[in-house]
Amino acid sequence: MKKGIYLLLLVVIIFSACKKSSEGTANVRVINLVPNSTNLDFNVGGTLQIGSIGYGNSSSYKGIGTNTPSFTITQAGTILFSSALGVAANNFYTLYLYDSTTSMKVSFLQDERLTPPTGKANIRFLHFYKGNVTVDIRQGTSANMFTNRSATDHISNSSLLGYTAFDPGTFNVSVYVAGTNVQLFQFPNFTAEAGKSYTFALRGFSSVTSGPQSLQLIPITD
Repeated sequence: MKKGIYLLLLVVIIFSACKKSSEGTANVRVINLVPNSTNLDFNVGGTLQIGSIGYGNSSSYKGIGTNTPSFTITQAGTILFSSALGVAANNFYTLYLYDSTTSMKVSFLQDERLTPPTGKANIRFLHFYKGNVTVDIRQGTSANMFTNRSATDHISNSSLLGYTAFDPGTFNVSVYVAGTNVQLFQFPNFTAEAGKSYTFALRGFSSVTSGPQSLQLIPITD
């Protein structure tokens, strides 16, 4: 009888060890681009992992177990979004939260984290503005960086997720109605450092013309 118990315990210990060894850790961060939100929480498997992500802010990367099946985004305890969480060990991911608190959407992207070419900075652009406007992004007022970009176009065209290498330096980054000289917004004195990567994200509501919920362009260090 004792021998049988010992064998059973051994099987349980081996199974437990195998289960733990099969679970790795992925790195996840969350960026809040939901204009009418306050502080949002990222929960995995019912447990708070990243808390109080304010509008326009990015969290740091958080290690998440790869065997965790689902996540939720909550505000003051109310679930605004829930979905399966499919991540692989040692990879990096970003959840871009956008739209509104009543119809929240999430763009769940795996981060390449590629080193820029020597002496260059990597920059890309993602369009999360809630409004029907196609835009050009310019360095200053003349040199196009990204052209003819529409809302969440990276979802249907993954090539738009790639970075473009630019010379480092400090310059203004402007948003124009595509193909025109109508300026919608300018981010002044952005400093691109050699060896670093950045994402510019367009955010805001078309129904708001001023203040933090209006159309704005923000840089995110990747």
